Amino acid sequence: MPADRSTTDVGSSNQFVTFSAGGTGYGIDIMAVREIRSWTPTTELPGRDPSAKGMLDIRGKVVEVFDLSVALGGAPSPAQPEQVIVVVSLGDRDVGLLVDAVSDIIFADDSQLLAPPETTASTGQHVSSLINQEEGLVAVLDVPALFGSKSIH
Repeated sequence: MPADRSTTDVGSSNQFVTFSAGGTGYGIDIMAVREIRSWTPTTELPGRDPSAKGMLDIRGKVVEVFDLSVALGGAPSPAQPEQVIVVVSLGDRDVGLLVDAVSDIIFADDSQLLAPPETTASTGQHVSSLINQEEGLVAVLDVPALFGSKSIH
């Protein structure tokens, strides 16, 4: 039986779910991904973070869904039926990420993982590494750093 998946285990598998958001390729450690589901309209709540699209009930658990493009400083993406929600685990809670499309599941050996350049931009602080692929670089997101302070309280 697999060990408990905690945020300290994220990053150890070198397998990543890749997807696009706002025309840019991103990846998340596969161990953090709970599920990938088609777009479902959400229930919006007032006073939320600008990137928050709303709430979903997923198997009896309330999950907040964020527009990843907005969370990373880009333009809002109008929700469309072909978009998907990547549900990721942040320790004791799950968060949904609205993305344009899921691309692939890739394996990257240590030689393909590159350190991101140092930056003062807030979006650069949410990238843990870059993966060199034939199609170009894929930014691996540090999801706990990006959504750790956003809560559904």
